[in-house]
Amino acid sequence: MLVRKLTSALCLPERKNRKWGANYFGTLLLLSCLLIAGQTFAQKVSMNIKSGSLEKAFKEIEKQTGYSFIYGKNQMSQAVPVNISVENEQLDAVLKLLFNNQPFTYHLSGKFIAIRLKITGGNNLAPTRVSITIQGRITDAQGSPIPAVSVVIPGTPFGAMTNDNGDYVLKDVPSDAVLIVSYLSYGTQRIMANGRTTINVVLEQQTRALEESVIIGYGTTTKRMNTGSVSSITAKEISKQPISNPLAALPGRVPGVQITQQNGLPGSAAIVQIRGQGSMNSGNIPLYVVDGVPFTNFNGSYPPTDNLNALGTSATNGGISPFSMINPDDIERMDILKDADATAIYGARGANGVILITTKKGKSGKTRVNVNAYTGSGKVGHFIPMMNTKEYLDLRREAFKNDGLTPNTANAPELTVWDQNAYTNWQKLLVGGTARTTDAQASISGGDTKTHFMFSGGYHKETTVYPGNFNSQRFTGRLSADHTSSDNKFYAAFTANYSNDKTILPGSDVISMYNLPPNMPLYDSTGKLAWVSGFTNPLALLQRRNTNSTGNLMTNANLRYTIIKNLDFKINMGFTNTTLDQANPVPASTQNPINNPQSYATFANTKSQNYIVEPTLNYTIERKQDRLGLMVGGTYQRSLSTGQNLNAQNYSSEALMSSIVGAGTVTGSASYFDYRFASLFGRVNYDYKQKYLLNLTFRRDASSRFGPDNIYGDFGAVGAAWLFSQEDFAQETMPWLSLGKLRASYGSTGNDQIGNYIYLPLLSSAGSYQGASSLIRSTLPNPGIKWETTRKLEFGLELGFLNDRISFTGNYYRNRSADQLLSAALALQSGYNSYTVNMPALVQNSGVELELTSLNVKRYDFGWTSSLNVTFYRNKLVSFPGIEKSFYASSYLVGQPIDLVRKFIYTGYDPNTGIPQYEDVNKDGAIDFNNDRQIIKPGLPFFGGLNNTVSYRNWDLSFFLQFNHRKGTTNNFSTPIGSSRSNQNTSVLDRWRQPGDNATYPAATSTSGTPIYLGYTQYSSSSALWGDASYLKLRSAAISYSFPQRWLMKAKISGLKVYAEGQNLFTWTKNKYIYDPETSVPGGPPGLGTGMIAMPPLRTIVLGVNCSF
Repeated sequence: MLVRKLTSALCLPERKNRKWGANYFGTLLLLSCLLIAGQTFAQKVSMNIKSGSLEKAFKEIEKQTGYSFIYGKNQMSQAVPVNISVENEQLDAVLKLLFNNQPFTYHLSGKFIAIRLKITGGNNLAPTRVSITIQGRITDAQGSPIPAVSVVIPGTPFGAMTNDNGDYVLKDVPSDAVLIVSYLSYGTQRIMANGRTTINVVLEQQTRALEESVIIGYGTTTKRMNTGSVSSITAKEISKQPISNPLAALPGRVPGVQITQQNGLPGSAAIVQIRGQGSMNSGNIPLYVVDGVPFTNFNGSYPPTDNLNALGTSATNGGISPFSMINPDDIERMDILKDADATAIYGARGANGVILITTKKGKSGKTRVNVNAYTGSGKVGHFIPMMNTKEYLDLRREAFKNDGLTPNTANAPELTVWDQNAYTNWQKLLVGGTARTTDAQASISGGDTKTHFMFSGGYHKETTVYPGNFNSQRFTGRLSADHTSSDNKFYAAFTANYSNDKTILPGSDVISMYNLPPNMPLYDSTGKLAWVSGFTNPLALLQRRNTNSTGNLMTNANLRYTIIKNLDFKINMGFTNTTLDQANPVPASTQNPINNPQSYATFANTKSQNYIVEPTLNYTIERKQDRLGLMVGGTYQRSLSTGQNLNAQNYSSEALMSSIVGAGTVTGSASYFDYRFASLFGRVNYDYKQKYLLNLTFRRDASSRFGPDNIYGDFGAVGAAWLFSQEDFAQETMPWLSLGKLRASYGSTGNDQIGNYIYLPLLSSAGSYQGASSLIRSTLPNPGIKWETTRKLEFGLELGFLNDRISFTGNYYRNRSADQLLSAALALQSGYNSYTVNMPALVQNSGVELELTSLNVKRYDFGWTSSLNVTFYRNKLVSFPGIEKSFYASSYLVGQPIDLVRKFIYTGYDPNTGIPQYEDVNKDGAIDFNNDRQIIKPGLPFFGGLNNTVSYRNWDLSFFLQFNHRKGTTNNFSTPIGSSRSNQNTSVLDRWRQPGDNATYPAATSTSGTPIYLGYTQYSSSSALWGDASYLKLRSAAISYSFPQRWLMKAKISGLKVYAEGQNLFTWTKNKYIYDPETSVPGGPPGLGTGMIAMPPLRTIVLGVNCSF
């Protein structure tokens, strides 16, 4: 049996008094796996069929009209061959001709044509099958009836449409029938009859993509009516990834946004850049806003960072992301604001973009309980191929031979003292373990039409791949409640979230010791830890346990009162409190005894509190053809940050190192920052005929980080859009175009991410004199310091085709950041080396963002959606007057990127000696740093991602590919080759060994000062190790199965789903000599180890279950 039904998403709206041709709109785009076709429909039919099948005629009519035939497949065996020739005939006339000699009759209902055998007596149903009559009513979530809903039984000729009251009737249908209930803009439901004669159905409305809400600064709009550049990621996308940090859900999914995990350890920080690096020396951290409350832990420290440990000890994971304390399961959506129109409302904090996080709220309906739990494991996905003991020792012998030297116990114990048959695979020993992940979340929510509530709690635990009991545990609890008065004039909402996280990690990232000599002993002859000159025993580092305990409380209250019609007063109040306690003990037993070590420990605690109050007034004027919205508001924010750092020494016993009590000597330092921020802002938006949109934004900020001369800053933007698809000419000539929008914006935003109190003469301790403490001035004040200002320009095009089945967005942006906050050198006689000043440097970030989304297939039991985004970007220093006379001349060059790459040009090695050689650019006979390095062009860098989601009945499958095309370091080994006792990766097996060799790498050398060694002076800074560092990564994949409702009814379970998810599954890159290209971004922080050897994001696979009651 077969149901042939075209999805309503392909049906174009009928136009009165307008004749549509029978032509169809062909393929619009074919990108990667996007295969999409469209067509237009008409009420007249043309066809010429000779001795063809009836099904062929059905298909032709469906193709030309948009109607769907419902029939049984086995019925077609009784069909008579078709001979028909018609030209531009009415559909009804064609059907009469078609069925004239057929043993069937037909019935039209809405857009369906049901086919049945002509009754000649008896019942066409099998005599053993029980037939019933099913009736019912179809309503929406509010109980209102929905007319013209399709109710069909797949594989049968039975079908009906609801009347104006939402009622339907299906007569003489099988008692075990499956009903498919569908209607445009509502979710399709598949219902088992199970002998029931009355089946009422409630359909949930599905918002069209263009009508979905978009969160913007201090308000909401829709994608269709938005004049700014905003990208979004929803809870559905986040939930398909086994992550503990919400930022880990974003890489590759949002055009214009680059997110790089610094490493793969629990709680590690991430680098987030929205449309490039605009500030040369100050902060490039976006503004994060959670439920209307700014959430950032930038505390005025320098260099700018939002790591929680900015005032504490150096955490093993290179920083603690504040987002590691936010439960991803609590997030409803994340909206990323990029252009001036979207970010200018945040004024001095909007230059680097804004990320708005909206958490989940309760919904109307019966009380719902949801439980989600998963468990799984993670491993390092790729190990660097290293030389074995024989290959390593051969390299060392060869290095000494090339230098004409003899190894001895002092310079080569691996050749003269250690067991030359011993072998330790340091990677497998230190990071070859399995990390375990456990996550459990539960929530209860509900409410009526006026009051909603939600309670949720969660537990998350991750262990590490290190040997030993290292882990991170997080507990979260959350409350959300809101209420609307019966007259809808008053609204109140309250949210509170608390999380507690405890992370225990080694004091150092031992993955950096992956290249220890393969025959280096771990233990001496007595069984104690072995200590070798020049090396640290990695097992000793694993005994140093760094403990970080964080707590975070976020509260938010939102009130709204309608004073008069269309005039609302709102006030948003928020409070956050973040604490961090750290302990980093270093016992004497974990240090080389030859140095007569002493136990010591560092203890640190920080506390950050943030208060904010933001009242706003909103007034709306709505008329028949236009709409005017006015909003004015203000902000008062205060952030207090305190820190304490204690250094404890001279412990009498290592057992006492958990606190300062057992220390013989304790020294400390403290810090205090008080940051205040006040603003006045406003917005005017105007909409004429829902075609012409205008948005004006203004903000005036005052920040305590600036002196009295420049305490205030003014920012603003204008955004406009033209919905040309609403014009008559578009509707008449392009009926397949559901959206056509041109938009543009221009405006200014600011950046106040500089150190606190730069405008004041700060004092610092100068020790003591005759028993009394003394102070000295540590900074030269600059009362004229002012904001960095970024002026943003953007042009955008948004298109939707075939009722938004295909959507395309293209943006061109150009951001120019001026008044760069940099250090200026001072004469030594001033008593200071430098001071902070605004310099007239201008940095430009420009690029093109492209995004394509397609609903490839949509049937009642099968769906396939694809989305692709790609960003092409450029960065350059536009101007910097006087740079040639400043100490920035060696770091920056006008017209080039600010992360300028200069390299010596490697020309190969001398074939007779194996000594590396370089291009002498200025032909002076010497290779020097200032004259012989050349600029390495960045090429055409771009990044993006491709997502596919496939659903078949109760199964869902999704997979996401992330890609990044760029240049960077192509290898990471110790240079000069053979000079260090460290092991090398296997690439250096292809090295020069004797005259005439044609190898990839130069000769090995053992000792500094030799000719070969001197030839390596520029090697690591040359083009020899620079090239294509692109990668393609299967970032995530998920498959799930939802159990049918009929199986769950008896257990009173409303939903049950089992799933498997994976993260960082595979990476394709030319360079196999790094762990992961994501943690080795050129120009970015190196992570924990040296260069590119930070712990990579782990390949993680989990199995889980989600149950709702």
